[in-house]
Amino acid sequence: MNLPTNYVWTIVLHQSFMMALCWATGWLVLKRDWKVNYTRKINHFVLMLCPFLLAPIFPYQPNVLTFLSTVVVFTLATLVMVHPIRQRFTMVSTAFAAVDRPEDRPHTLLWIISQAIVSAVILIGLFLVFQRFEIEPLISIPLVVTGVGDGLAEPIGIRFGKHTYRVPSLAKDRNYVRSIEGSACVLAVALATVACVYPIVSLNQWLALMLFVPAMMTAAEAFSPHTWDAPFLYLTGGLTIVCVMVVF
Repeated sequence: MNLPTNYVWTIVLHQSFMMALCWATGWLVLKRDWKVNYTRKINHFVLMLCPFLLAPIFPYQPNVLTFLSTVVVFTLATLVMVHPIRQRFTMVSTAFAAVDRPEDRPHTLLWIISQAIVSAVILIGLFLVFQRFEIEPLISIPLVVTGVGDGLAEPIGIRFGKHTYRVPSLAKDRNYVRSIEGSACVLAVALATVACVYPIVSLNQWLALMLFVPAMMTAAEAFSPHTWDAPFLYLTGGLTIVCVMVVF
């Protein structure tokens, strides 16, 4: 199985833009005292949004190979920022500053890469299940909610969060703070995203999706471990969608 030419163009342009953006936002952290919580989410948001923006220009049919290729490319691009390379190349250390939250140290890269790999495995599984039930377009729901909703949750929580709660992390004896305001952002994006699929599902399916998917994905974001939101959001959203479509 060969990679589609349009996919190759997509991944090249995507990664090139991400490298430039990561360096630029890292420079803002180091030289302009921007909060890394903001720059990290800017990169997260663009990382998730770029494929949707490039899709009309370079259309291709996603498959298991393209999913695997994407995670391999992402992992290799992230591994470039390991400590020995950062020490030797200023551009790499500047780019790393865009994602290196102080509260994540010394696990920053480990958590980023492990989350990406687990997320990819989950997405591949969901893609195959969605194919089985012929509901492939609906996989955009967990992708958009995770990319946009979760991407905006942290900066909104930092700026407007007044009602906070604690969540665990993968590190032993370390807890982190989230806010109800940030979680409400996930809920709002989920509601808007599910509302957009009305033309491609039945009325009963749409009502059930509106009832269950936003609530389940908001709960998943609220209780998932720190930095590991994406796998829980993908899995929860995907399985909820499959259950709704099968039942209704």
